[in-house]
Amino acid sequence: MKKAILFDLDGTLLNTLTDLTNAINYMLSHFNFGTMTEEGVRRLLGNGARQLVELAIGEEVSKADFETYYNFYDAYYQAHSEEATAPYEGIPEVLEAFKKRGYRLAVISNKQDAAVKQLIKRQFPGLFEFALGVTEDGIKKPDPRMVEKVLKAMDLKPNEVYLVGDSEADIETGKSAKLEVVACLWGFRDMKDLAPLKPEFIVGKPYDLLKVI
Repeated sequence: MKKAILFDLDGTLLNTLTDLTNAINYMLSHFNFGTMTEEGVRRLLGNGARQLVELAIGEEVSKADFETYYNFYDAYYQAHSEEATAPYEGIPEVLEAFKKRGYRLAVISNKQDAAVKQLIKRQFPGLFEFALGVTEDGIKKPDPRMVEKVLKAMDLKPNEVYLVGDSEADIETGKSAKLEVVACLWGFRDMKDLAPLKPEFIVGKPYDLLKVI
């Protein structure tokens, strides 16, 4: 019997694309790289902030320069992470419905841990029991150890949990951790990206989650 649902954050619960794009372009412009469209940034998301910066730069740079670029991006994003960010339409109501059904809710994200906890506290007060982002050990999805951290903290077994996410990393994480996966199409990937990975369910709108879970 399922007891809990682990949600990805960016592209699943929150539409963070505009704020992420603005932060990336602020960094790229400052260091005289070419800027990107939102669609271009969308295709790079899902594997954490450091990879996002690396892919956005798009060329080989020294480790020292990369750290400069990344820290510049990160500082800007932390200060501007909620200017345009908001839950996708229907998400708050869906979460409330799951809570009423007795599900325990958690967030597992490749965003920095501090940012995850800040966004969850402000955007979804009282809805989530646990939230985890990337910490100093660098473990991130699709590494199943990230799920193991959450399950241990919540005293759950894999067969008691769904994972809901919008990216290849989410599906791969769920499969490697032996969770049932629900892939969603309102985020940063399309059907052609997710269907070949064969998640247990694919849903098109937030309210569809209530039909499959």
